Amino acid sequence: MKRAGAFSKVTGNAIANLSRMSASWAIVLFLPPLLVRVLDKPTYATWMLIVQLGAYVTLIDTGIQSAIGRFVGRAEGLKDRRYLGQSLTSAGLILVAAAIVAAGVTVVCAWQLKNFFHGIPASILPGARESLLVIGISLAISLPFSTFAGAFLGLQMNRVNAIAVSAGKLVGAAGAGWAAWRHEGLLAMTLWTGFGYLLQSGLYLMWWKRLQPRGLIHKAFVSGTAIREFSRFCAAMFAVQFTAVLISGMDMPVVAAFDFKSAAYYAVAATASTMLAGPHAGIVSTLIPVASGLSATVSPERLGGIVLKVTRYANAILCLLTLPLLLGMDPFLRVWVGLDYARHALPLATILIVAQFIRLTLQPYAAVGFGAGQQDRMLVSPMTEGIVNLGCSVAGAYLWGAIGVAVGTLIGACVGIALHFTNSMPRTDSMQFSRRRLAISGILRPVACALPWLLFLLPALRHVHNLAGQLGLIAAGELAAAAALWALNFDGVERGQIRTALQRMLSGGARATETELNRAQ
Repeated sequence: MKRAGAFSKVTGNAIANLSRMSASWAIVLFLPPLLVRVLDKPTYATWMLIVQLGAYVTLIDTGIQSAIGRFVGRAEGLKDRRYLGQSLTSAGLILVAAAIVAAGVTVVCAWQLKNFFHGIPASILPGARESLLVIGISLAISLPFSTFAGAFLGLQMNRVNAIAVSAGKLVGAAGAGWAAWRHEGLLAMTLWTGFGYLLQSGLYLMWWKRLQPRGLIHKAFVSGTAIREFSRFCAAMFAVQFTAVLISGMDMPVVAAFDFKSAAYYAVAATASTMLAGPHAGIVSTLIPVASGLSATVSPERLGGIVLKVTRYANAILCLLTLPLLLGMDPFLRVWVGLDYARHALPLATILIVAQFIRLTLQPYAAVGFGAGQQDRMLVSPMTEGIVNLGCSVAGAYLWGAIGVAVGTLIGACVGIALHFTNSMPRTDSMQFSRRRLAISGILRPVACALPWLLFLLPALRHVHNLAGQLGLIAAGELAAAAALWALNFDGVERGQIRTALQRMLSGGARATETELNRAQ
């Protein structure tokens, strides 16, 4: 079978990831408005806290999937079936061990829930404990099946993951919403959510069997050397995932511990901020398997050129995603969750979105470095960011409540980006590029195309009081920013490549060649 070009694979996988994100967006848009109207604030805050605690398992899951994708992509590039089998089998064994640990930690956390979070009302504490057990154990059961999900990532079959994740999330969310609407309690809501996770795992298994993998995951491939290699790689990945918990995963527990009355508002703000991170991650994550294959065959200068180019493209998209969020957050929150939630959540959401934007500007660099196997050389930045984030958030929560946690997140993001430039980039020798050029052309130029419209329209929106007028101004700002990016962020050759790629995507015609991705300025 003829191999498709890397540019087309990245584009197709990005579309698959975005379709998966569309399910998440549908849930974000429709579930919180329902829950905030049928649950009281303490119950909604407790529900979001339980979901956040369960999400710690999904961070491990997502990280290992990316690691598996990296090894599978490398094995595919080398055409080494034995290496592929050893990688998948090693990953499966590690995930089984992780599942056992996750289940044990869940039991302990459910037992000690009241000691951790004194603000949870006694009337809902038993249901909260049972719900945490359901969420944590269902996610633990699902962990070993992530071996298949990681394999699909490495094989660049992202559409499989998109279908499985979308189906699981939509079924779980619909069931949770139905249970909330009928006032069946936290336990019924989490039973539906847990069923969604198990459905997702079942779809992974079904699709894997359809591939007829012919024993790629088998005891014959158990190898101490392969397990140690995968474990060493995952050790650095676990450090990155742990810092991800410190960066974003601890915000909700910190608010619940120090300022429980504001936890429901913070949950709404944090959910709104995911509208930026989700789509961007869906695009950038497609780089990992491609970078894994290219890192073994191309020069550091060529890979560095790819980093420069992809960063500029990704940050143009990031600006177009961020601008309407910041401009439209106030009217959106008013319509989405009501006036009370909007008034309290708006400053929190604004700070969190800015922090997300700053952090995501260097996500392409981090993704390519991960795919090239140099994630251990980039650990200082996320680890320091996580520590600064947690420390500032705890101090801020103690002094100012929920708003202090959001400010701590913003401070941590700035520290993380600064350390990537000063510490990580000089050490990642698999890719060579000018840091000054990355900062100017990859970050500052896209921002310069969008920021003036934000600064101009924010004051103007305060004088427009009807929703149609506000939406018109926001749309005009988005179109103006897109025009500026098209004219100033891309040269003539790149605009031609983008037109060609869009035409081929829409027509389903011939695929672009690999040189379309690799040609760096």
